[in-house]
This record gives sequence, structure tokens and C-alpha cells, in this order.
Amino acid sequence: MSVADPAAARTIAEVRASGDVPLWVHPEWAERFPFLVQGTTGRGDGDEPFDLGLSGDQPVGAALGRWRALAAGTGMETVAHARQVHAADIWIHRERGAPGIVVMDRFDGHVTDRAQLLLTVSVADCVPVSIVDPEARAVALLHSGWRGTAAGIVERGIHRLVESWQSSPERLWLHCGPSICGACYEVGPEVHAGVHPEREPPAGNTPIDLRAAIAARALAAGLLPERVSVSSHCTLCGDSAFFSHRGGSPGRQMGVLGVR
Repeated sequence: MSVADPAAARTIAEVRASGDVPLWVHPEWAERFPFLVQGTTGRGDGDEPFDLGLSGDQPVGAALGRWRALAAGTGMETVAHARQVHAADIWIHRERGAPGIVVMDRFDGHVTDRAQLLLTVSVADCVPVSIVDPEARAVALLHSGWRGTAAGIVERGIHRLVESWQSSPERLWLHCGPSICGACYEVGPEVHAGVHPEREPPAGNTPIDLRAAIAARALAAGLLPERVSVSSHCTLCGDSAFFSHRGGSPGRQMGVLGVR
């Protein structure tokens, strides 16, 4: 695989949107794409963290209450989620589905052009990747940890948009949301070999910049450098606005993406 220079991707600092839901949004996208709901939820600042995890130890009722608050706060009728398996399978939502919260099985990515459907992926160090075709008003949301990245989920998400809505890579926009940064994410040689098969892996544990690797894959797939961006927020060494699995937190935030 030919990998483009990840330095061409721009760095963006998400800002917290107004409202009761702690949602951190891409400020340029919020202005450029008013039809879009996009962002990553955070811990919040209440007595109870805004934990959206569905597989941890917190009471299900408390978690579902926050999911309903997310739907109400974003104005979306249906919220779609799936049990994630760190692979590269993507579900195309051809219909919006029933109102409420829809939980699927074993998918790490979602694609749709249906309005009032909020796609979600669970993250707590992995990268939430948002891809937008503003002409078709079609979107893809991916959970891209190192295994998913190595399996090609980013390239597959781009391909799903291109084949389903006659998109072209040149008209797509991609953003890597808040996740663990390249200085904090120290991993073994097997991770480096999976994410960067074109390189000789290091002999021992060494940091890897997963967002830069995703951006490089997007650029190699034909996206324009000015339309590819990565978050400046680190879930581990940042200001504790987000949950971090490596930081010992059991909580989960959601990357969210949908068409109003």
C-alpha cells in the first residue's frame, strides 16, 4: 500500500457545543455543513459522568437515560449502535429504522443517507472516524482501533460511499475525532506491522500515531489533503474531558454522525 504523507492532514481542536449533552464538535464542519450532526460525547461536568457504555457495570437504566438525552439533545429520532468487535464490517442503513435506540450486533462501522438517523460508535482511546459526502448527504462513521485500521475499515468506509452513492474520493471529507495521541499510544511490534505493513516494525514497544496512520490511508485512497483532519484532543493526556481505557476509566463516549 502506498501511504501518503500524514503531515498533509490538518489538526482541528473540537469545541464543546452548547446544550445539556457534552458534545464536542468540529467547528469548521458545524459551520460548513449545517445539515450535519457530528461530534464526540465527553465525560460532562455533572455529578455523574455522561457514560454511554452499554457493556460495563453501570445500571442499564442510567445508561439508557443518557442515550435518550443524546437523541433529544441532537434532535434525532433514531439512534443506531452496534456491538463492536474490532474488525472492518460496515452496515449500510438503507432505512432510518424505528424511533428510539437500535442496538445491532458485530459491526464497527455504519453508512447512511437517511435523515434523522444518528450513527454512533463507542470509543475510549480508539479513533472515531467521520466521513461526509456533502453532495449526496451521505455519511460513514467508523470505530477504528488498531485492528480495524489494519483490517482496512477506513478504506472500506470510503469504498461504501463511493459505490453506494456514486461519490468520488475527491468530494469526501474525513475527520479523526478525540482519541489517544501518538505520544501516549505505546504498542508492540505486531501493532506497528498491522497498521504500517509497508514499514519494518520496531523491535520493541514504541508509540504509534493511529490518527496519522488513518489520515495517511485516507489520502492514499484519494481524499484531498485540505479535506482530511485529525483532532488535537488526546483521551489520555488531555484535560480529562474524555474517558480513557488506558487511563483506567471504564466509561465510554460515543462518536456520533447523522443527517438532520
